[in-house]
Amino acid sequence: EEPTVSMFFLVNNGPFAGQDGKAATLRQLKDRLERELRVNVALRMEDLGRPDGVKVSGRGELHLAILIEEMRREGFELCVSRPEVITHRDEHDKLLEPMEQLIIDVPDAYQGAIIQELSLRKGELLGVEATGTGLVRLEFSISTRGLIGYRSDFLTETRGLGVMSSRFTGYGLWKGELPGRERGSLVSQASGEAASYSLENLQQRATLFVSPMDPVYEGMIVGENSRADDMLCNPTKRKQLGNYRSSTKEIDAGLKVPRPLTLESALEWIAGDELVEVTPRTVRVRKHILSTEQRKKAEKRALADA
Repeated sequence: EEPTVSMFFLVNNGPFAGQDGKAATLRQLKDRLERELRVNVALRMEDLGRPDGVKVSGRGELHLAILIEEMRREGFELCVSRPEVITHRDEHDKLLEPMEQLIIDVPDAYQGAIIQELSLRKGELLGVEATGTGLVRLEFSISTRGLIGYRSDFLTETRGLGVMSSRFTGYGLWKGELPGRERGSLVSQASGEAASYSLENLQQRATLFVSPMDPVYEGMIVGENSRADDMLCNPTKRKQLGNYRSSTKEIDAGLKVPRPLTLESALEWIAGDELVEVTPRTVRVRKHILSTEQRKKAEKRALADA
């Protein structure tokens, strides 16, 4: 069983560490993963000498998401990085990536949307078979990288009526750039409780992940920006109460329901400099470097090195 996807399992160093579950130390994290390795044959763990975590590899993002889900149910808290595919080079030094056979069963009406979406993800349609019951079976060859993040899109596109299954078939030539996330993050630069006054203003420019009264911290991502770049915000800002009222001002637009973040949707959504914080009760997304100042310094250093 060869692993195809890897991610970092890191100690939760956020300000809310230990509030929901046991904030595992690196030693406890390794012990738990070593126990898992004995029964989970496709799992690998590498200690790369990082003081805050280890690299874990498995068969696809779902395999790793199931392990994370088990750990949080046992009371663990941890942070995990974005899933990355494991690549190899052939004898001619060409880059290879894991490929999968993907079988999809869906009602006829959705096949066009699925073929279009998977062609954007560099999937190759190998066959279409009508099953005679209003369902159609589609077979694709697609890179594991192209499948990352597709599961939740698929459920939305098919209104939950589609069934998909995939299996690793071997390594093929690197498929080139794939469309990534087109929108930036809405990053909190304050800590405290989210206030409905500021969330109402922010929802005009972003899709929110938090509700009023939710605790937030500096560096936590509270929504998806409507533009491609990250936007800093203060979701804890409350309305300045004066002693006058403007008749039109008080008719508020109301808050939309925030987008719920599941473990899978968060793993698929985060960018390279972001982490998913997983606790027994919540799933949050955050920047790897929480401090706004330190993030700016790190960006400057990265630009200087480039």
